[in-house]
Amino acid sequence: MTQPLILLVEDDATLGASLRQRLELEGFRVSWARTADEALASLSRIEPAIILSDIRLPDGDGETVMRRHFDRLGLVPTIFMTAFGDIDQAVRLVRDGALDYVTKPFDLDRLVDTLRDLASRSAMASEPHSDPFATSAAMRRIGEMLSRAAGIDLPVLLLGETGTGKEVAARHLHRTGPRAALPFVPVNCGALPGELADSMIFGHERGSFTGAVGQHRGFLEEAEAGTLFLDEIGDLPLSLQVKLLRVLETREFRRLGGSEMRTFSGRIVCATNRNLEALVADGSFREDLWFRINVISCTLPPLRERADGIPDMLRSFTAAAAMRMGRPAPAIDASAVEAALAHGWPGNIREMINRVDRAVALGNGSTLLERDLFPDGISKPAGSLDMGPASGTLSDIREAAERRHIVAALARTGNSPKEAADLLGVSRTTLWEKMRRYGIEADD
Repeated sequence: MTQPLILLVEDDATLGASLRQRLELEGFRVSWARTADEALASLSRIEPAIILSDIRLPDGDGETVMRRHFDRLGLVPTIFMTAFGDIDQAVRLVRDGALDYVTKPFDLDRLVDTLRDLASRSAMASEPHSDPFATSAAMRRIGEMLSRAAGIDLPVLLLGETGTGKEVAARHLHRTGPRAALPFVPVNCGALPGELADSMIFGHERGSFTGAVGQHRGFLEEAEAGTLFLDEIGDLPLSLQVKLLRVLETREFRRLGGSEMRTFSGRIVCATNRNLEALVADGSFREDLWFRINVISCTLPPLRERADGIPDMLRSFTAAAAMRMGRPAPAIDASAVEAALAHGWPGNIREMINRVDRAVALGNGSTLLERDLFPDGISKPAGSLDMGPASGTLSDIREAAERRHIVAALARTGNSPKEAADLLGVSRTTLWEKMRRYGIEADD
């Protein structure tokens, strides 16, 4: 298997060259077409993993490119790049099967992250991989709570540090509830262009502002009766917080520049890595909105607090990275597992994915070593031994160290409690008791 191939369709020479260079540096293969005819000719010869296309082209548009390849290739994930005046067409194309659209000028780093995540999910679609809510005792409890909440039609607020998997949790909530067959619409409130945020969420009518050449259905209407996921809700402007509060209280809203009252019958799930109580205190977040979205709340623990899931995630991400790069999955040395257990993971799951990608790309190919994952050494988590006597009681420190050693021993012995007990110099009964105490699971 080779690296993911992206068909880039862009007539602007400067933008096209810049995108191709960046994507190739990120490990993608790129076939660049400058016109619709070139793109269609390319599709007769290649089978891209992803299509990244401008909507307006010199001899047609990206819609033609997308629709012409359906019969031969099926629904290849397609992302459109569009100017604001083409948003209506882009939204319609998303409804008709395109994956997403980005409005120029767009955040290139976020686009690369989206493409990398899409390539990863596509590569792993038919492969067994770890369930994020089965990797640790803490995440199993959260998965169970979200599954129960999925059938209750109330707002949900997901809290946690950046990279802990809040969107994964929101998708789990959507997928396990009665709205599973309906749209799931993710929105990053922090990435919304300030002057367009109102229109993008609530929609607009023709002529409501300069450049509004047609009607536009916002994210609320795209979600229909499904789920609208508002990530980084703490970054939503105060003016839009008022409008969102009205939607939550009355289930009604108006498009920008419109007079017709529209109904929202979907569910709103919010997420943030910020302290909303502090934002309420300083006046940057409405207290009444905070009360309204905080009906059911769930805090996703940072990776350093779910150590029993680290070995499984390390194996899963390593296999996925190797698959994307067309390589056999390397074995994972026990020293790498032990270092991963000791590392503080300030960037959480995103950091692990990035470290694994780099280690697989630059390692020796057969075994993933500690130095491949942590070329600059590990960073100790807050509360570890080098933080001084105020970091916790002796009992806390002893239990944390004991738990890490048990998880490392299980990883070293292929998840065998019998062999792990021998390695640790304790009886199997003693090990089982400690595993139950710390919520660690392993093979019988």
